[in-house]
Amino acid sequence: MIGLTTKQSRLLSYLTGYIESTGGVAPSFLEMRDAVGLASKSGVHRLLAALEDRGRIRRSPNRARAIEIVDVGPLHTVSTADLIAELERRRVGSVQTNPEVVRV
Repeated sequence: MIGLTTKQSRLLSYLTGYIESTGGVAPSFLEMRDAVGLASKSGVHRLLAALEDRGRIRRSPNRARAIEIVDVGPLHTVSTADLIAELERRRVGSVQTNPEVVRV
């Protein structure tokens, strides 16, 4: 499993606490933006998409504040360089190569 960046980890922790304290209601994008210290709501969207891709949250399309915590898991963080290296390993491993092709 790919670890989380610092901001992803911070957002997941905030979401978990907020949702538990409000009985299942998720925060707004503005509240998440302020909690994580981002400049825009689009940054929140990117972090939520990454958490969803990693299986940590589930979002319901076309519903406001519809975020469910699926797996908090370990909140260890990884460096950006380690994250890029892991994604590169996955990409390279999934590419079909032809050993007879020679690049010049």
